[in-house]
Amino acid sequence: MRLFIFLAGAAMACSYFVTWIEPPFAGQELSPNALIGDGLQDMIVDGPWQAWVFLGGFAAAGLAALTGLLGRGSGLFCLLAGLSPVVLGIHFYSRADEFRANLGLPFEIDFQNAEQAYELLSDFIRAGLWMYLGGAAVLLLAGLAMTLGRR
Repeated sequence: MRLFIFLAGAAMACSYFVTWIEPPFAGQELSPNALIGDGLQDMIVDGPWQAWVFLGGFAAAGLAALTGLLGRGSGLFCLLAGLSPVVLGIHFYSRADEFRANLGLPFEIDFQNAEQAYELLSDFIRAGLWMYLGGAAVLLLAGLAMTLGRR
């Protein structure tokens, strides 16, 4: 299990630097590192709770990978890293209309219809998003198994 924790944590943490979306209308590859850039410290200090959860997920994934590498997989770090995209997904799904209005996209997209959103965006999704989501899923399952499986 520690090998899976290490690989999933490393994938999720490294996805911060890997391209997530490469849309033709944006002109550049989008990754969390490219979007946040030099404003990381400001986002940590003055950012909303969503930014803390997002960035904290990467930190927890890195710590989960480190503890997995050292031979002591931490269920808490796995659980925190795996839950971060779930919490953000629920939050933004519940505010999909407001989120869509703020994007200002040149085409209509309904984020509450997950199938339509995936169909429109699937050609633009790159490895970073899959690393993030896949790593989070494995860490969430490992965290649940390590914390709830002991009882």
